[in-house]
Amino acid sequence: MKHRCLGAAPMLGRSASRGAALTIALASILLVPAAAAQAPTEPASSVRAATQSALARLPETAAAEAARDQAAAQRRAARGPLIGPPVASGDLEIGNDGLGEREASIEAQFRWPGEGRAARFAADRGGALIEAALDEARLQIAGEVRSAWWALASARAVVGVERTQADIADQEVAAATRLVQAGVQARRDLLLAQAERSAIQARLSAGEAELLAAETAYSALAGSPPDVFPPEALAPGGLDLDQHPTVRAALARAVAAEARATVARFVARPRIEGRLGVRRERPERIDGRNQSETALLVGVGVPIGRDHGALAESAGARSEALRASAEAGRVRARLAAERLAAERRLDLAQRALSEAEARQAALAEALALTERGRREGEIGYVELLRARQTVSQAARDLAIARVAALAAVSNFNQAQGIMP
Repeated sequence: MKHRCLGAAPMLGRSASRGAALTIALASILLVPAAAAQAPTEPASSVRAATQSALARLPETAAAEAARDQAAAQRRAARGPLIGPPVASGDLEIGNDGLGEREASIEAQFRWPGEGRAARFAADRGGALIEAALDEARLQIAGEVRSAWWALASARAVVGVERTQADIADQEVAAATRLVQAGVQARRDLLLAQAERSAIQARLSAGEAELLAAETAYSALAGSPPDVFPPEALAPGGLDLDQHPTVRAALARAVAAEARATVARFVARPRIEGRLGVRRERPERIDGRNQSETALLVGVGVPIGRDHGALAESAGARSEALRASAEAGRVRARLAAERLAAERRLDLAQRALSEAEARQAALAEALALTERGRREGEIGYVELLRARQTVSQAARDLAIARVAALAAVSNFNQAQGIMP
């Protein structure tokens, strides 16, 4: 699929002064000046810089190191044949005759064959899940930044057009006032110009309210709003869906859940306990010497019955693994559909931009002819005012279409799983 470049704005075909004003307004809002493009990128002058600023506030980033330490501790705990550290204990028997029997022992629980390997694998999969989930969270933040970035750009573009139109309306009212005072133009024309100016001011106020909301949303996410909105480069399509961070995170969750279920099946088995100790009895005097007996103690403990709590946890772990596996399949199917939709939206947005540019050019040329007819007395002021209203709306639509086309590129990159 071919997409044309959106990096340059076409000249608007209006009358000389108004056309230049709108073109400069749109270009200054949406595009980076040529001199600035060669300068070092400022912290908030690109989607990438804004994403990095937002990622610095990501809670998962702060917690990732602790989660990695947890996974490393779980790997260390899974080594060796014992469950946890051995427990040392001692007993003393003290009676009326003084110190009696003394006993010291060590108790430990043993792993089943293969249990340690399964536990280490589960710890490794848990560590991999941490990294995959962190990449997924980063991509989600990037999506939020992209949406906030282009919502702000759209609001800025609309307000820029409305302010330009408000300036033109002020000039028209001033000119109509002078002509009415000179007796050249009817008062009705002045009233119409004043009404049009009020309508533009109302739209400008609504646009500024939307701009304030967009700036607030962006600031909460990535800091100070940018002054310019350079576009993203279009990423190649058809990337491997299994490399998408969201898919990788879903698959990692499924594998980690299956590994935990395997460990839970070992835990649900009866656990054998071993005990090794030494017993020293009270010394007795034999043949004039104190003598005592020492015995070696070896014990084995086997639970009587099954641990139903552990069995329930094992069944729950297995259920979680099956659910995570099914969820991974659903995520993959959803993202595949989102990719196709993003490509379609990009194509439609670029087509809409082409139509908006063509409409703007045609209406600007028509306005120039209308203004000439007005100067020659062939066209009335009402028809001229309507032509200007139409061109004003077309300029607003063009600004929105331009930002929508640039936003569609970011949306396409997001669907591909590409960070800014």
